[in-house]
Amino acid sequence: MIKCLCGDWVHPRDYHRSWCLCRPCAQLAKFRLDDIEPLWPQLMTACKLTVRHYGTLYTPRIVGIYSRDGLDVLTIAVVPGQTRADFAKHITRMAETFGVRRVAIRAGLKPGLVVLHLHQGDPLSAVVRPLPVPMVADLAALPIGRRETGQTWHLRLSGGHVLVVGATDAGKGSFVHSFIRSLAGGIASGTVRVWGIDPKGGMEMAPAAPLLERFLCDGAKEMADTLDEAVDVMDKRTVALRGRTRKHEATPDDPTRILLIDELATLTAYGDKNTRERIKNSLALLLTKGRAAGMHLASLVQDGRKEVVPLRNLFTIRVGLRLAEAAEVDMVLGDNARDRGALCDLIPVTTPGVGYVLDGNADPERIRISYPNDADIAALVAEYAPAYAGKEH
Repeated sequence: MIKCLCGDWVHPRDYHRSWCLCRPCAQLAKFRLDDIEPLWPQLMTACKLTVRHYGTLYTPRIVGIYSRDGLDVLTIAVVPGQTRADFAKHITRMAETFGVRRVAIRAGLKPGLVVLHLHQGDPLSAVVRPLPVPMVADLAALPIGRRETGQTWHLRLSGGHVLVVGATDAGKGSFVHSFIRSLAGGIASGTVRVWGIDPKGGMEMAPAAPLLERFLCDGAKEMADTLDEAVDVMDKRTVALRGRTRKHEATPDDPTRILLIDELATLTAYGDKNTRERIKNSLALLLTKGRAAGMHLASLVQDGRKEVVPLRNLFTIRVGLRLAEAAEVDMVLGDNARDRGALCDLIPVTTPGVGYVLDGNADPERIRISYPNDADIAALVAEYAPAYAGKEH
C-alpha cells in the first residue's frame, strides 16, 4: 500500500483511478495536469500517435490523472487501432518532454485505455537492507527486495524456476544471499534443502555454506553427478506421487529441494563437451518436470545469449539486472520487453541490485534486491544453520 497525501492508503493497482477527491490530492493532480496538457498535442504528433481519418485528426486523450509525490499516473484513451506497444516505443521521448526520470507503460482496466507512469524521482536509489526472515519459507512469496512502489518484492518460486542475468557487479551476489535468507526458516526446520553449485571456486556462496545441504565449488564432473542425482530424486518422487497428488508437499522427511547455481555458463558453455551435454540434459529434465515434484532451480549468469544458456525459455521467472547492451534485454526477458519498459541497459553502475522482473505474461516490474553484507550473512548462519551444515563435494 502507498500513502496518499491526505493520509489515506492507496493500493498500487488503483493508481490510475481518480477516486481520491481530497483537497491536497485534487490540487496536486490539477497542478500536474496543467503542466502536462499543453505539451500533449505536440508530443503525440512528434511520436506519430495522431491519426487522420477522412480529414479529421484524432489524438489520444488524457482521461484521468492520479498524482502523489514523485509519481503521476495518466490514463489515456487511445485512438482505435492503437495498442500499448505503440506508446512503449516512445517512452524516452515522453520522459524528455515531461522532464521526468522514467516513463513506464501499463495496460488499462479495459480495452482502449493505456496507463502511463511518470516517475519523477527514484525510490530505488538507496540500498535495500536485508528483509526479515520468514518463520515459514513460503515458496509462493519469498521476500527478496523492494518494488518501485515501496512494497516488498516477493519471488514466486512455486511457479517454476528463476533465471537471473546481469553484468559484473550488477548485484547477482545480492540475489544469492537474499534468496538463501528468504529460505532460512525452511532450511532450519528441514522442509527446504538447498544444493549450492558455485563453479567460480566457491567465493560467492562459501559464507553461507553451513546453510546448504550440499556445497560444490570444484570439479565440473562432480557437479554433473549431483545434477544427475537430482534427476533421480525427481523421478522417484514422481513415481511415489503418481495417482496420489499432482503437487509435492514438503515435509522434513521429504523436503523441497532447490538447486542454486551461480554462473550457469561455466557448466553449459565451457569445458569438456561430454560433461556439458550431461549437465544440459539434467537441467532440461529438472526444468520441465521438477516443479510439481518439489524440485526448483535458481540460476545466475552474466551472459543470457541462447548459445550460453540454451534452456533459458524453460525458466518461468526471469530477472534482468544491469546489462551491457539494449539488444540483451529482449534476449533475457523476451520479445519487446525493452519496449514495455525494461531498460536494463540503462541501469547505472552505482545501483547494483536494481533490475526488472518478468513473471509470466505480466509487464516487467522494476525492483531492487536487498543487500546482506558479511555481518548479515554470518548472523544468519549462526541463527539458522541446520545440523548437517554445508558439505563440500
